[in-house]
Amino acid sequence: MAGTPDTPRPRYGRRIAVVIAVFVLAALVVPVFAMLQPRYYERYPSLDARMDNWRASTHAKVPCSGCHVDPGPLGFARFSVKAIPAFYSQLILGPKSQNLFEVPDQQACRKCHTTYRRVSSNGDLLIPHRAHVVVLKLNCAVCHQNLVHSKNTRGYNKPEMRMCLATCHDGTKASNKCVDCHTRKQVPDGHRSKDWLETHSAMAEKVDCGRCHAFTPDYCSDCHAKRPASHKANWKQGHAAAAKARGTKGCLVCHGGARFCKECHD
Repeated sequence: MAGTPDTPRPRYGRRIAVVIAVFVLAALVVPVFAMLQPRYYERYPSLDARMDNWRASTHAKVPCSGCHVDPGPLGFARFSVKAIPAFYSQLILGPKSQNLFEVPDQQACRKCHTTYRRVSSNGDLLIPHRAHVVVLKLNCAVCHQNLVHSKNTRGYNKPEMRMCLATCHDGTKASNKCVDCHTRKQVPDGHRSKDWLETHSAMAEKVDCGRCHAFTPDYCSDCHAKRPASHKANWKQGHAAAAKARGTKGCLVCHGGARFCKECHD
């Protein structure tokens, strides 16, 4: 009709651009948000044990971001870059070692924890954290391997001494003397007696040796599998004198009864 102004055309291009932008933004934001929610991981039965351990640990009230996101905007950006592809990988493949959170580094731990602690919370262990974290620059998880999402071989969420001995405190890299780390586990007086090797088996029936020695599950057999220092090259000729002086009771602990002697002496 003459004189009627033209009706403006819908700006479909702009609307489509807005829709695409919203979709892309959601595709980027949702993964980052979801992977910081404990409930998100409850959808995967294979992670039930890890989540149960977290709920029972000392970090049960710490959010995922508290440990798995480094401090500052740059730390969050680094997390986001890893979280987005990991989220979609989990949707397709399920949770795998390559698409789960990495072990937190010391920057994440130091958001809450200081390096000033020199003893354990129960006062038993001397642990100069500054020497380990600041001077040696060790990642906290080197020692605290089973702190949150897993338990050690004894069922606890704390480091095991066997790990300390195997990793650092082997007597070469670092001291392996009990009294250098343990304030309440000096060698008992009974262990210093000359006849301790002969009498300790009877004592083992009265006290719990595992209070100190259970850092390794085979602490008895590990020692008994070693050849005694007295069994030197000429032991075959000289053992009779030792047997007369000490008696044969100690011998039979390893050699399985009087029949062992008769195999040669009959």
